[in-house]
Amino acid sequence: MKDEYKVDLGSIKVHKRVLAEIVHNAILDLKGLRLKSQDVVSGMFTDLLGIKKYPGISVSVDKNNQVAIEVKVIMHHGMNIPQLAKQAQDLIRQSIEQTVDIELKDIHINVQGMERPPVKE
Repeated sequence: MKDEYKVDLGSIKVHKRVLAEIVHNAILDLKGLRLKSQDVVSGMFTDLLGIKKYPGISVSVDKNNQVAIEVKVIMHHGMNIPQLAKQAQDLIRQSIEQTVDIELKDIHINVQGMERPPVKE
């Protein structure tokens, strides 16, 4: 398209909660870890108000508008922590870039604990 026909239509802003939801959905597909959950009282409060809140996900934007994400997770016992954390970082980066076309500055995976995987009967 020629430059003379281009029209500036304004800007597009994506809220931090949208980025957190994208990260949440990406992590759901990954086996061997889960997001750190919120306590029961605050979970009920946000559910009653219809607010989606992801306590294990922090999205920050610095003064240069660069986005960094920290994800607090609980991993299953016996998993390779560095390998699974790298896999989570790659999946998050890919999901954010495909969905909102933002290049992330940092993705920090903060392992908060280990648990036994659920037993399948």
